[in-house]
Amino acid sequence: VGGVGKTTIMKHVHNRLLKEDKFKKLIWATVSQDFDVRRLQNDIASQLEKTLSDDKNTTIRAGELLEMLRKQGTFLLILDDVWSSFSFEDVGILEPTTDNGCKLVLTTRSAKVVREMDCKKVQVPYLLTDEAMQLFLSKVGQDMLPNPNLESIMKDVVCECGGLPLALKAR
Repeated sequence: VGGVGKTTIMKHVHNRLLKEDKFKKLIWATVSQDFDVRRLQNDIASQLEKTLSDDKNTTIRAGELLEMLRKQGTFLLILDDVWSSFSFEDVGILEPTTDNGCKLVLTTRSAKVVREMDCKKVQVPYLLTDEAMQLFLSKVGQDMLPNPNLESIMKDVVCECGGLPLALKAR
């Protein structure tokens, strides 16, 4: 579901891991609906402070990127906003194993993508009503609550947003 907080959660994970020495490199790439292999390859390479040749085909670039990642050591690759499945090998993404200590996380709205890319599914739940109300109040101000007329309207707004954090923040 869009707006449930997948990207926000991964940003928190990313920022928390920046403070730790668990991985030698943290890589964040936004894939988006208009997936482009070359753009994803460039995004990953640039975060490794490397460049890929524009005049080579994607297969050769995939091999070069794979080698860059191998030399990197342990890394966490976050692929955000994945809309359709693709081959990690075609991009040049090193397959995470217990031996290489690398990890891969992707965010997607699609259970089909999770299955096709053979990933473990972790579903982000909707906010409970109390949590949704607290988030809403944090955005509009706690001083709104003592007013009984506004409380009823706020509860209606929170219900209308269905526990989606993005919808609550946008209201």
